[in-house]
Amino acid sequence: MTVRKRKKKHRMRGNRTHGGGNTKNRRGSGVRGGRGRAGGHKHKFSTYMHDFGVKKRLKPKTLNQKALNLEELERRIPEWIEEKKASREANGVIIDGKKTGFFKILSEGSINEKIILKNLKASKKAAEKIQKAGGMVESKEKQKKKETKQAGEKEKPMEKAAEEKIKEKGEKQ
Repeated sequence: MTVRKRKKKHRMRGNRTHGGGNTKNRRGSGVRGGRGRAGGHKHKFSTYMHDFGVKKRLKPKTLNQKALNLEELERRIPEWIEEKKASREANGVIIDGKKTGFFKILSEGSINEKIILKNLKASKKAAEKIQKAGGMVESKEKQKKKETKQAGEKEKPMEKAAEEKIKEKGEKQ
């Protein structure tokens, strides 16, 4: 005769772990302490510490970039020469933006002196007015563009030489 045996599901009613021992043994994820973020407030707490606390989306920090008008620039030239932030030479007054603490020159006003601006940006109109007075604007960006253009021109002959070698190899075969 066949023995009628109750299924384990029914036999284990009233027993919390249904014969599986500790609950962590029945998690279905081996020995690894649960899946994902299980136990985040106990044994994995240090891993998730950075998730707690208030997070704000802050505006990016803006640089304090001072601008200066042409008329103010011309007024300050004698002061800067005394303080050695600018120097007067044969080709004009050389003004270094790093020493003066200004970032950009704007076009309001007019200028009569020859000025050479280094490490300073200038608006289009300001640059035109400075050039009309016989000066010039030298910025790092323009220098970098010149350098990259020169570097690009140097690379082209090398590329041509490489192409010629490839053609020669093709002809020999």
